[in-house]
Amino acid sequence: MTILGRRIPAAVFILAVALLARCAAMCLLPLTDPTEGRYAQVSQEMVATGDWVTPRIWMNETHLPFMGKPPLFFWFAAGAMKLFGVNEFAARLPSLAAALLLLALLYIVLDRYGCGSGLAGVLITASCGFFFAVSGVVAVDMLLSACVAGSLLAFFAFACEPSRRIRQRWSLLVFFLLAMGFLTKGPVAIVLFGLPVLAWTVRWRQWTLLRSYRWVSGILLFLALVVPWFVLCEARNPGFLKYFFLNENLLRFVTHDYGDAYGSGHLYPRGSALLMFLAASAPWSLFALWQVARSRSAARILTLADRQESFLFLGFAAGTLFWCFARQLLATYTLPLVPLFAAWLAFRIRHDSALTRKTVAAASVLLAVMGALALACPLALRETASSRQIVRAARRFADEQAFKGPLVFARKTPYSALFYARGWVLPHPKEPLGDTLARCREHAETVLVAVPAKQEGAVVLSLSNSAARVASTGKWSLLRVALR
Repeated sequence: MTILGRRIPAAVFILAVALLARCAAMCLLPLTDPTEGRYAQVSQEMVATGDWVTPRIWMNETHLPFMGKPPLFFWFAAGAMKLFGVNEFAARLPSLAAALLLLALLYIVLDRYGCGSGLAGVLITASCGFFFAVSGVVAVDMLLSACVAGSLLAFFAFACEPSRRIRQRWSLLVFFLLAMGFLTKGPVAIVLFGLPVLAWTVRWRQWTLLRSYRWVSGILLFLALVVPWFVLCEARNPGFLKYFFLNENLLRFVTHDYGDAYGSGHLYPRGSALLMFLAASAPWSLFALWQVARSRSAARILTLADRQESFLFLGFAAGTLFWCFARQLLATYTLPLVPLFAAWLAFRIRHDSALTRKTVAAASVLLAVMGALALACPLALRETASSRQIVRAARRFADEQAFKGPLVFARKTPYSALFYARGWVLPHPKEPLGDTLARCREHAETVLVAVPAKQEGAVVLSLSNSAARVASTGKWSLLRVALR
């Protein structure tokens, strides 16, 4: 394919179209609860309040500091909302931008230091279904992946680069990306970077290589980027450092009841991370297992016989092993490992031109299918774990009827409702609906109540004759409730 006089591989064109389709889906799909709604609402509050130091979240009718994550993702999302308005696209843009930057860095590193395996590495990464899906959601994991995988790729380039001057530039990029990772999710960024680097350095006795590292300037750069926010946040929110480093980054991996202030832990048997990683890197994880079994080279891989290949292998293997010891985890925790796995697979097959061509072709087909699915999702998933539809129905009714009362959710107020109806929806603690309505009676004669459709009958019965349905979206029913 030729564009502007330059020949562009068809695979690159397919990748671009698939990413454009993913971008379109970002604009059309509603925010889902709880994760997307929660993080989008935190970023929205930054824009609304002008407080860019303390992330804040509505919980149980209280506007609380959100101390579970550092602010980098929220800064980017809030900045996007400043530029493009408070909408789904702006909230999801940091994830897509992080994915694109990561793919670009992956291509540069593998093309220069991986014997031209950059295109295959990019296509394998992008065609992992999990990576493609998370590249367009409101979550910190893709940004963390860009920082962690990017820092490991930068170290790989550092280790392969013969020029001392260029090596030093790569080392500064490592420190910069680690600082960004720390501001995204904290010390785990350093752990996921440090484990494979340490294992590889010990295996190949590369201690002398580290002498050309920009240690002083790199550490100063890291501290200059990271420390100011932590100091400011502790000054404004005493106790933040203790909660963040002790509860969120230590006790989380030791005990189930670690004092999570913003939700509940996700408990899995130890070793579950291996299955999560295999799923996150599918379908290529199955292809890799088949390739290794067919070539009978498992022993060579596990003994780290090749210096370059072993670093990429350790990049995802060490991280997977680390997560295997944890019980509090999500599948998204393994996302930073996927690009390193893809880089390793592309590097491993680089000398087999026929297999590489087949891999590129298969990845292109996968991306074409994923792009089509991304465009179909907004049509197929009209009723999702989101409150957008019922909030829109409530707004239409309020506009048509000149309704002035608040919007209340019969059960827990979804985070997405606080995003879509900020200032109108009434957040409330975990309490019976009657208690919430009793408080509303002080300043309103009628309210709109959003009720899950399956529970409508029970709610209407409990409210006697004071409730009448005024709208329905399939998953939700909207009731008008007279309070006086």
